[in-house]
Amino acid sequence: MKLTTTSVLNWAEDILRQLGDPVGHTLNVTVSAADREPEVPSGDTAFTSRLDMDIHNGEEPVEPSSARHPCSILVVLAFDDGSSTSVLLEQSMTEAEAVALLAEQLQDSVLEHTGGAPVPRCPGHRHPAVAKVVDGAASWTCPQNGRTRPILSGAAG
Repeated sequence: MKLTTTSVLNWAEDILRQLGDPVGHTLNVTVSAADREPEVPSGDTAFTSRLDMDIHNGEEPVEPSSARHPCSILVVLAFDDGSSTSVLLEQSMTEAEAVALLAEQLQDSVLEHTGGAPVPRCPGHRHPAVAKVVDGAASWTCPQNGRTRPILSGAAG
């Protein structure tokens, strides 16, 4: 499935509802273009950094992965206190991988913003569920007993 800003926005909103829909948040979902070069400061503040490692084990060197992949989807969750979290979802990811990564990163951000409120709670426990891909589906998983439930309400993830 091709990731779209609409589907990812819907996932993020669904996940945030499960995380207690934190007060004072802003959610932005955009396409991250691969051909856009990062801005480089000019003058005395500009610098160049390069690291060459000649460890090939007899194989051809592998080209480094670019931080921006074609048509990646960038999700930014910002709070009114100035903190924010960015999640880059690559087109090469399966839907389940993308949903689980998004849920994990949004959960971490909300946990930090709320001072550790355990959301979403595991039924019958005091700890939060953990986002994982289980049997090809994005799932909230109990770290204690392994019980799972889908991350996306009403949809396979």
